[in-house]
Formats: sequence, C-alpha cells, structure tokens
Amino acid sequence: MTNDIGTSPRQADPASTLPKAAGVAAASRAERLLFLHENLRQVGNGIEIAGLRRAHLFQGQLGITPWILTSNFAPQLRKTEAVLKDSGMLPPQTKVLNVYDWLVDMSGEGLLTPLASLPSAPGSPLARGKPNAAKPSLQKISHPAAWDSTQTGCEEFELANGQVVMRKTFASGLGGADLQAIELRDAQGAAITYATESDFVCAMMSANLEPDVTWHFLVDKNKMYRKLRQSAVSQRLHCTVSAFLHSAHRLPNGQLKSSYRHLFEDPDACDGLIVATEEQHQDLLEAGVPAAKLKVIPHALARVPETVETASSPEKRVIYLARYTPEKQHELLFQAFERVLKKIPDAQLHTHGVGPLQAALQARVNATGLAGSIHIHGYASDVATLFRESSLGVMASREEGFSQFGLECLAHARPLVAFSVKYGPKDLLEGRHAGILVPPGEIGAMADAIVTLLEDPQKAYDLRFGALASAERFTADKIAQRWSTWWAEVREIARHREPSLSQDELTSS
Repeated sequence: MTNDIGTSPRQADPASTLPKAAGVAAASRAERLLFLHENLRQVGNGIEIAGLRRAHLFQGQLGITPWILTSNFAPQLRKTEAVLKDSGMLPPQTKVLNVYDWLVDMSGEGLLTPLASLPSAPGSPLARGKPNAAKPSLQKISHPAAWDSTQTGCEEFELANGQVVMRKTFASGLGGADLQAIELRDAQGAAITYATESDFVCAMMSANLEPDVTWHFLVDKNKMYRKLRQSAVSQRLHCTVSAFLHSAHRLPNGQLKSSYRHLFEDPDACDGLIVATEEQHQDLLEAGVPAAKLKVIPHALARVPETVETASSPEKRVIYLARYTPEKQHELLFQAFERVLKKIPDAQLHTHGVGPLQAALQARVNATGLAGSIHIHGYASDVATLFRESSLGVMASREEGFSQFGLECLAHARPLVAFSVKYGPKDLLEGRHAGILVPPGEIGAMADAIVTLLEDPQKAYDLRFGALASAERFTADKIAQRWSTWWAEVREIARHREPSLSQDELTSS
C-alpha cells in the first residue's frame, strides 16, 4: 500500500505569479497566494462569499492576484467560474483550480491507470453525475449500499472513455454512510489508498502544485485541509499555512469543533490563525494560543454606498438575510416575531436566502396563518433595494464567525437587532449606538427590541448614523492594511524556512 501519487510538475502560468520574495530560501522562487476552499458556487455560503470579496481586496488594494483551489467534485465549476467573473464577483485574473480536474490531467499524462469497474446490482440503476464540460468528461457514478439502498455504498469517477480513475467506498455509520477508503492506481497499476478526504486532497496538492514556487496557503475550509502539515505537501512544497476561523471554535458544550481541533492540538498545524473579531481573539489568548500566532482581520465591505437614505422608512419591515440552516435559527426568530405582531399587527418580516430548511420553514409559516406577515424568499441579488425598503435588520444566529449580513445592514444605515452570541454581533454593535444586543436565545427580549425600534422612529433614525459610523471601520482600504501586514509576515516566515525538496529529489523520491 502506498499513499503517494506521483510528482510530475505542472506548467506554471507566468501571468499569475506573485512578486518574488527576497532572501536565500526564496531567491529564485515565484510566490503565489492560494485560498483553499471546499466549494465555489454562484450562490455560496458565507465562507465562499468572503473568499470572493477577499480576492477583490487583494487584487484591487494590494496588487496581488490570489488563486482558489476547491476540493469538492464540481462538474459545473467552469461555468460557475465564468458567471462569477462576468458578473464581477470574482476578479478575472484569479485562477480557479479543482482537485478532481487533476484526476483527468494525471490520467492523460499516464500518472494514473484505470481501476476495474464495479457491476451494478440487479434492479439498482446507477446515479450518474453530469459530465465536466471544461475538460475531458469526468462523471460520478453512485452505487447504492448493500446495507441500505437509500445510502451510497460506493462512488466511482469515470473518464469520458469509460475508464474508472478513482473509487470511494463507504461503510455504515451512525449518521449514515461513512467514508472507508479512496482508491486509485499509479502508473504501474499499484494500488493507492487514502483513509480520509483530507489525505487524498493533500496528496493531490503535493503531486500537482509546482514545486519551484513558494506557496502561501490561506485555509478557509479547515477540516478538508487539516493534513497539510503532516502530508507530503510540506515535504515537497516550500509553503506557509494560515488558517481562517470562520465560526466559533467551540461547540455549545465547550468542546473544540472537529474542524478546528487539529489547529489547537498540534502547534505545527499552521503558521498563523486568523479570526474576524476581537472577542474571539481574546478568547484564544485566554486559551493559551500565542499572541504572535494570532491575527484579527475582519471581513471587508464589498462596497460602501455613495449615498444612503437615513430618513425613517414608512414601512414597518424587518429583514434577515441568512442561509436556511439550523444554526441561523429562523424558527426562533419566527417565535419572536409572533410576539411583535401582537403589538404591531402591520409589521412585516422578510427573510432571504437558500438552504435545506426553506421548504419546512415555509410550511411552518403557512400552518400558523402568518404568511401575510412573515415572508420567506430565496436568494436576493439586489441587496441595496432590500435594505432601502426595510426599517431594520435582525440576526438570530446561534453563532457566527463574523456576520457579513450584519455588516451590510450597518453599511446601509439600518440598525441591527441581534443575539449577543459568539462571535460578531458585539464587535459590530457594542458601544456603537448602532443597534440593540439581546441575550442569546431570549425571544422575548428580541421581540421587545424589534418593537422598540418600530414604535420609536426617532430612536431608529438616531441609530442609523451610529450604524454608518460602525461600518466605516470595515472599508476595504482599512482591512487591506491588516492583510498587507499578514502578507509581509508570511513572506518573512517563508524566507527563513528551508526550501522544499529539489526537483532532482522529487524525481527520485
């Protein structure tokens, strides 16, 4: 059994290289900044949106062109990339890589050889994914599990010529199907197996990223890339690793989240931790994380409205933009708003987003007869109009890393009512005269705060100026200064770090 998949270098794109660093270790190396993501979608989650906005900040404010690597199978990625660039959401210079595209490349170069296809079970049709239109076709074929036909027992990844280049097998677990192994075959036909997605992703990075480049990895999806320091990536690539914490690092019971546990249990897992709020920074210091390893870099505003209407809105409309997922606690917000309606019958709540709970939440609203007051919408592209038509924003999340919706709310001069959860609301509102913080989970307090602002237009009007002042702290030019400091520091780390293996050593290893 082996856990290596070849070391053939890829051709670099000279136009995308970053400025070269000085010093012995990187004297002859180009430098590249690579954001490590799981997905990149037209309607993405907060992590994806943050990455897109950060790419613009680096390009526009610092003159640095980042690349993005995605780890999930995404047959529509090239179409998505084109749409994001055409719409201006992603800088046109940013190169987007995908782990599964590398499977096609390596097969074409003879570095991977095909596996034998599995026969389908009688009466069990295969579920085939859509082909990847940007490269020789790669599609996913799902086989039902023997223990439960509704679960996936195996996934095969098939090239356009019908050859299977990779197979994932699953076993029955507490939450359904758990990954058991990932299998490929090298150029000689020898089996290559990986126990986790992270092992596979890191091995593909090691085999496909240019070894003569200094890579600065900024990890946005930490669980998928948690093996970077323990893998061949750190042996073969001259690199630095910085991890961004996009949410609270602890569960409600106080235990570390599995996505972040490796960052705290292994001091060498990364060169630095980045958080978006001062509150989380303080908690990490108290937990013993060295101050030199920590950075506070909030998300930046995508844009600051040139003119903002600060006059009171005649509408008694409350807005909430968030994914329809459990941690956003729409159900709790609806309970609070039912109390609001008892005092202000003509109040309106509008939620916008996408997510698995949207249909269930709509059914709940319909069943309670509140569909005329609580309106559940899908994804909203014209956010400015939504804020202009609203009196205030509300945030009911169980936790946040930093609320981009909350920041946009303040930037559009709308006061914000939010649970005082970790992390984000306090950094936006505490001492800022920009909204009202209420104790986490207390629907009565949230209802009272909403009623206060809807019934007192003068108070809401006064808070709008505080909201704008709070938002001004997060303009792109201000946040770029923090990223510039980070960039200088990781380049200095790389300058003093021993280079990775030479090309001769790579070839012989």
